[in-house]
Parts: sequence; C-alpha cells; structure tokens
Amino acid sequence: MEATKSGGAVSPNETTKPRRLGRGLSSLLNIPAPVDVPAAPHSRLPSAAAELKSAHQQVVGDALSDLTQVRVDSIVASPFQPRQSMDEGSLQRLADSIRRSGVLQPILVRPASGGGYELVAGERRWRAARLAGLERLPALVRELSDEQAAEHALVENVQRDDLNPMDRAWALKSLGERFALSHSQLAERVGLERSSVANLIRLTELEPEIAGLISSGRLSAGHGKALLGAPSGSGRITLAKKATDDEMSVRALERLIQAGGSLGATAGTKGRLPVDPKDEARLAVLADLQRQIGQQLGTKVSIGTDRRGKRGRIVLEFYGLDHFDSLMSRLGVKTH
Repeated sequence: MEATKSGGAVSPNETTKPRRLGRGLSSLLNIPAPVDVPAAPHSRLPSAAAELKSAHQQVVGDALSDLTQVRVDSIVASPFQPRQSMDEGSLQRLADSIRRSGVLQPILVRPASGGGYELVAGERRWRAARLAGLERLPALVRELSDEQAAEHALVENVQRDDLNPMDRAWALKSLGERFALSHSQLAERVGLERSSVANLIRLTELEPEIAGLISSGRLSAGHGKALLGAPSGSGRITLAKKATDDEMSVRALERLIQAGGSLGATAGTKGRLPVDPKDEARLAVLADLQRQIGQQLGTKVSIGTDRRGKRGRIVLEFYGLDHFDSLMSRLGVKTH
C-alpha cells in the first residue's frame, strides 16, 4: 500500500473504536466540520493547522497528523455503498471544483485484504478526484471490521442531504437488517426521528415503478407515504403516474386515495368504510385530522366514515414491536 504521510505518523494497524456513528466521518476525524486540505495534482498537504481558512475548520487534537496521501488508483470501491446511482453532471462539477481548490475533506479508507485500500466513506470525492486527474487523495486510514465498514458507509450516506429518499430508505433498511437494529436504535445511530426512520423504511414496500419516480425526484417521499395508503399493485402504480402527470400535491393525492382513487377502487377495501368522493369539504377535514393525529402519534392514521358521516373507524398502523410499544405508550396503554 503506497501512501505519503502528512504531518505525522499514521498507524493503519491501530484499531480505533468509532464514537457515536451518527456523527459520521467528522467523529472519526475528531473535528466539528470538514477539514480544508488542498490536494491539487503534485501538491503537498499543509503541515500546519494555521493554513486552514476559518476557525470552524480547525483540527482538534492530532487529527491532521493522521491524514495520509493515498494513491487514487490503489483504492477500490466499497461493497457496502448504498447509492444506486450517481449523477454524472454533479460528479463533473465536483471534479472541476477539485481542480480549482483541491479536496476539502479527506476520505475514509481501510486496508484491503489483497493490498491497497478499500473505500469506506467519500465515494463521490474519490470518483471526482479520478475525473480531475489527481494522483493522490488525503485519507484517514483505519482498521475496521466488515460490520464497522458497512455501518460507517451506510450512516455517512444516510446523513447526506443529496441522497434521494429511496436510496436513504434502502440504506436504513439494510443497516437495520444487517445489524438487527430496531427503528429506535436506527434513529439514534443516524440522528433522525424514529417516526422518520419508520416512514422512510416503509417506502421500500412500494412498487419499483413508484420507487423510480421518487428516486428521480418526480414524486416526493411525501407522495410515496400517501401512496402506501392505497392497495398495492397496478392500481397504485396508476395513481402514482396520475399524481406525476397532474403534478398533484401530497394533500391532493391523499384526498384522492381517501376517496377511493379514480380507478374504480372502493374506499371500503383494506378495512376502510366508504367515503363519499363528492363531499370535498368532508374529505379535506378527514385528511387534516389524519395528518394531525398521525403527527401526534408518530404513525400513519386512516379515518373512514359512512356516507352520512355519523359512524366510522380509525385505523392506526405500526411497523414493528418497538413501534407498537411506543404507540401504546403515547396512548397511555401499558404493554408490560
């Protein structure tokens, strides 16, 4: 493994127990924000923290001395990368930025069994660096087990703002299944609300056609959540396409689904009592009540009434035993 040390010795064989993984790569570096480490072709890393541009980029402790210049061609991709695709235009823009300013944050790698390094976090920077023609990248080398590497890769991507909802949903599902984590434990690991984790994971239940619309940005995660209230299958796919073609808001889609859709489906399916689709005012009130109750309880709520609006039922959904216990607790019901 060929690497150029920067500012001090690197101990790739020293096992470092990760701190709270919800803090991502910054916690491994022991810094509060990305490190400004210029790395243009044939340049050397700065030897003093005084060269960093602002106070919030200053390195705490000896993090800078742990950085190593690693050959770009000695790095292989992570097998745990949750991203299904990367935008080529975005990568090219990042490559242009790297040519001008260098790499502003080091990548995280671990020694590979066959020599070289395996990427743990920072795949966009690595790919963009290759496009920019860099020979070396600033990296933090750590000895990590497969489980640790998978967890860091997934957590780092889940926390990214530019990760589309479906990739984030599958990353959370993979993280939970791989390490047998409950929704509450996942929420603590990645710094999200438990209800947000549950709602994201539920998106993986959608048909591939609908998931594709969400991944491409044509539908939002909110649309996906609303569509989960419709019966699965071709009818739900048609509803999703209608929502896309008509540029429907989430609220409008919820009202359409509550009314039974436009596909001849009855609102009495899936345990819901019939709702008069012509009564727009009542539908709007029901949709608003569902939203308010759902936010209060942290779950999906369905309200159905008879045609006179005098009788009906409320359905609360739960997505796991821990979620059920949490829901019962909010309702004041003891389960133990």
